[in-house]
Amino acid sequence: MSSKRDYYEVLGVSKSTSVDELKKQYRKLALKFHPDRNKSAEAPEHFKEISEAYAVLSDTEKRQLYDQHGHAGVDGRYSRQDIFQGARGGGFDSNDVWGWRNKGGALYSLGKYDEAIKCYDKAIEIDPDNPVVWNNKGLALNSLGKYDEAITSYDKAIEIDPDDADTWNNKGLALNSLGKYDEAKKCYDRSKKLGYDGE
Repeated sequence: MSSKRDYYEVLGVSKSTSVDELKKQYRKLALKFHPDRNKSAEAPEHFKEISEAYAVLSDTEKRQLYDQHGHAGVDGRYSRQDIFQGARGGGFDSNDVWGWRNKGGALYSLGKYDEAIKCYDKAIEIDPDNPVVWNNKGLALNSLGKYDEAITSYDKAIEIDPDDADTWNNKGLALNSLGKYDEAKKCYDRSKKLGYDGE
């Protein structure tokens, strides 16, 4: 018997949740528990759990197997790597923005920031107007201490979605790391006005 939590429970969604709603909920939780933003000891494990749940439930074939057989339906057929990467048994589509983004997220959670950035770059090639991927790339660059490049990524995400409170906060963190405290404060203030509720 699997000790894993139910994937729907992990994401706080129901079996009838649409793919679009699933994406929104995943994004919200992934940002909340992203190890670069959430410094609690449990954050990396939560982030992996959330990423794995989303990788299964956002894939039609895997979701169907999971709905029918629970964890045994996907654990027996897909390795953890397959689940994250959507490779081999999962039929990874090299033109799938979310597939590259999920793979980047999995690599990020393993501390492989350079490899994660390559995946985010692939996603950006396919869809340059995806603010989530630009934000994720910024987080990975920030983790490598490449604050100026991170800010460039955050700026691109903000240009696409100027009302994303999380991205404004992340830009503030990068500016703070560069000692640009006044600019950082403006970003934090903007983030709070937009409803940022993180730590």
